[in-house]
Amino acid sequence: MTPGYLAQKTRPCGAADSMNSTEVRLHLSCGPDAVAAARHGLDGLEPEVGAQRLHDMRLLVSELVTNSVRHAATGELILEVSISHETIHVCVTDGGPGFEVAPRAPDDDPGSGWGLFLVEQLSDRWGVELNGHTQVWFEIER
Repeated sequence: MTPGYLAQKTRPCGAADSMNSTEVRLHLSCGPDAVAAARHGLDGLEPEVGAQRLHDMRLLVSELVTNSVRHAATGELILEVSISHETIHVCVTDGGPGFEVAPRAPDDDPGSGWGLFLVEQLSDRWGVELNGHTQVWFEIER
């Protein structure tokens, strides 16, 4: 296991930080339009985070929402973004059964399965919580 898979989050998904200057919470249908809707939901954040960081956030959110659509298959997804002066915290919650994270193996399909690898590479911390729902989150230091 790589260190990112065992990362501890600094605060739970959905827990507001009173110092946050920006928060986004989107309820998305678990279907083919979810990824585009999630990416579009981040549009107003560029003045706060900058173009490059927003690009990275969109990429990582796309990966997490794609996984939720693929594995939860039905119901609703929740995308939460909290931006403080120090941290960008993003969480995707779905009603799926969850999963145990494992690093990529040499014989894995080279054409798919890179989403969590990208999350690990581009974020400072990330993790998975199973608490009746599946929550996958990441944080980026500002």
